[in-house]
Amino acid sequence: MTTIANGASKAFLSIVAFLAAPTLAQAADMSLPAPLEPSVLDVAFGVAGVSDYRFRGVSQTRKNPAIQGYVELKAFDWIYAGVWSSSVSFPTRFGLTDPAAEVDFYAGLRHTWGSFTLDAGYLYYWYPGESKNFPGQKQTDYWELKALPTIAFGDFGSITGNIWWSSDYANTGSNELYLSLAPKINIPVSTLPDVGFYISGEIGKQWIKRAYNGFNPKDFVTWNLGGGLTYKAMTLDVRYTDTNLSKSECLGNTGARTWCGSTVVGKIAFDTSLSKLK
Repeated sequence: MTTIANGASKAFLSIVAFLAAPTLAQAADMSLPAPLEPSVLDVAFGVAGVSDYRFRGVSQTRKNPAIQGYVELKAFDWIYAGVWSSSVSFPTRFGLTDPAAEVDFYAGLRHTWGSFTLDAGYLYYWYPGESKNFPGQKQTDYWELKALPTIAFGDFGSITGNIWWSSDYANTGSNELYLSLAPKINIPVSTLPDVGFYISGEIGKQWIKRAYNGFNPKDFVTWNLGGGLTYKAMTLDVRYTDTNLSKSECLGNTGARTWCGSTVVGKIAFDTSLSKLK
């Protein structure tokens, strides 16, 4: 038994001690702690800086940088709820409400079965501090339901489908639907276990029906392609993004002509959780 004890890890020895004869178990109990059970609760959180906050290909910051952050509670490997926020810029001179920020409250169910993950939930977009400078102008707070199925291909990569729907887009009473596919390819670095690279993209379409107030935005296609580097909790990401909206169509959808065009977006993010800090 001396040879086995010298060559095995503490985790292996604890298993041997559990299964062996009582005298060996008593000796092992004196030096080996019981393995910890995984926590049923965890809190994930992170912050990010982006050169331009793009939502489905459309700038939310007049093509300027944004600061973002989130906190998310996860329970029993099924339930989650959180809040995400970003700086935005919707000036009143464009006929918009100039909120102080975007704050998203969300909750849902997320679980993995083998290589398949399903995330289904609810998200509420809140824009605090909005101005109402025009007769009949309303706040733009609204909600969406989502379903995000993902299929993983081992360590090689994954593909995610995005289904988002609301019957009250931007508080206009308009039905909207967004569908997209988002593939990702992982590029591991065997000599640097804490470093990874990836290539990812997304192509999707947004449908928005005419609203009761006369708001009649144009349906559009959006896409992005880029890559990134990960190092422990840090991610660096650079990607090209665009839509098929013309400048006049962008003006009708957003109040500005240049928020829907092509650009390259850079992002640096730090993401971790309490369980990873232990």
